[in-house]
Amino acid sequence: MSKKKEAVIAYQVKNYDVAVDLISQAIQINDTAPNFYNSLGNALSDQGKLEEALACYRQVLALDPNFAEAYRNLGVVFKNQGLLDEALEHYQRAIDLQPDLVDAHISLGVVFLEQGLLTKAIESCEQALALNPDALEPLNNLANALKEGGRIGEAIEHYRAILKNHPIAQVHSNLLTTLNYAVGYEASWIFSEHQQFNEQYALPVAAQAFYQQSRSVARGGRLKIGYVSPDLRDHPVAYFMAPILAHHDHEQFEIFCYYSYPQTDKVTRHLQQYVDHWFDCAALSNGKLADQISLDQIDILVDLTGHTAKNRLLMLAMRPAPVQVTYLGYPCTTGLTMIDYRITDGYMDPVDGLESLNSETPVRMQGSYFCYSPIENSPPVSELPAIEQGYVTFGSFNNYCKLNAELFALWAQILGAVPDSKLLIKAKSLADQATREALLAQFAELGLAADRLIVSEYTQSPQHLMSYHEVDIALDSFPFTGGTTTFEALWMGVPVVTLVGERQVSRQGLSILSVLGLTDLIVDTPFAYIDRAVKLARNIQALQQLRGGMREKMQTSPLMDGVSFTRDLEARYREMWENKQ
Repeated sequence: MSKKKEAVIAYQVKNYDVAVDLISQAIQINDTAPNFYNSLGNALSDQGKLEEALACYRQVLALDPNFAEAYRNLGVVFKNQGLLDEALEHYQRAIDLQPDLVDAHISLGVVFLEQGLLTKAIESCEQALALNPDALEPLNNLANALKEGGRIGEAIEHYRAILKNHPIAQVHSNLLTTLNYAVGYEASWIFSEHQQFNEQYALPVAAQAFYQQSRSVARGGRLKIGYVSPDLRDHPVAYFMAPILAHHDHEQFEIFCYYSYPQTDKVTRHLQQYVDHWFDCAALSNGKLADQISLDQIDILVDLTGHTAKNRLLMLAMRPAPVQVTYLGYPCTTGLTMIDYRITDGYMDPVDGLESLNSETPVRMQGSYFCYSPIENSPPVSELPAIEQGYVTFGSFNNYCKLNAELFALWAQILGAVPDSKLLIKAKSLADQATREALLAQFAELGLAADRLIVSEYTQSPQHLMSYHEVDIALDSFPFTGGTTTFEALWMGVPVVTLVGERQVSRQGLSILSVLGLTDLIVDTPFAYIDRAVKLARNIQALQQLRGGMREKMQTSPLMDGVSFTRDLEARYREMWENKQ
């Protein structure tokens, strides 16, 4: 067998070190073959060695300037480095050279989706499918684009169409995540959907995994805690985890982080300083990652992702740790019977609530299950904009897939009851012209003139937070309420009116506002939601007082007490471990 064929086999089974070695040997024999350098770049890229991969792809183009696949692969590296414009340029160059290069169309669509350019993303997916109708990735990406555009019902249909003939765990996870945004679904039905994932994907994996879990820890001894996440970067999960990682008691707990995203950033590097052991494991298969966790003898393994993107639930199904927990990234059950606990609180999961509709045992924190850390260099709280403008501005900065027709109807009634008021809606998906036009059309049907709406696409912080200088009152989304957006609004002095529902995703605002003592902002019926927002808008003096004291209220609340929160969390970990003994 040739070195090239051996390398292909090694690459296919994700044995990248062997693949790199074999391809390097092949290059020593023939250093003028561009496909050898392209293959070497692929293996290095999948290992996260992006600069080395770039050098390989550039060598390909030095040997063959028309090697379309190398341009596409360069684009992948740039995308993983967060350089989206450079990625787009190289994907387009690949398509110009080879219009039928399916992977280039797929990759182009992924970047358009990340930029919120949904129409272009859908067009790229459709072009890929026209070239290869059997390709599954563009089908999944098409469903993702529909979801991000708030077309939840269509997205669900597309995911189900894929799963009908192609049972793929990540696609099923995408479906489950999307169900949380849908209006009108019972919690019991959503739980049954999660149980199906467990039966179809997790249980078969669990049946083939056997890890020895024999580590003995003396009562009160130092426990090994492992956190698994692709989101320890510029992502909401990282900002909520920062105070926890910063305040862990390292005499009592040895902290491991298994980071499963190919790109690092300044947030990643900031978090690394707080932990005892950090592993970049994006290139590892679930099996190899489970092997590493077992080798590290982790006592309590904490998933921070749930069913969201790049999750490692099937790795947890192998049970590489004796105690397994899910927390933070997915406010719903995972459905996995191999995950023992779900960290929550008494507001998200009241004792007499939906405990039976979870595969995990709920472990309730003393206050909220959130601990907030604002970004550095946060802008100051501004004066109430209504005083200068002469009218009240409502706002929603939630992810666009959290918005829906039922919510728009409530918002239209609120604006109808508050003369001259405006509504600022800001979301990444509103970078897409068709999405903006559809939004304006929906409000026009509700009798709201276009000049009452301010539509804005997402910007990066701290510029993003400065947009709250234009908002007097934030209106929470429903049924999937805000988490990060609620904290950011409050941090910028803006009160948030939230509508509470039965499911965990419908109770995040309840958790946050209850701990702050802002219970007047919490309602449980659509009528009360309208009434509370309207009454608040009519009391400018109350709005001024709320805005002026909100940041201090947050700073002195348990929501920003990282030390106490982490001690409470560690006590929960200790209880979990003792229950296992």
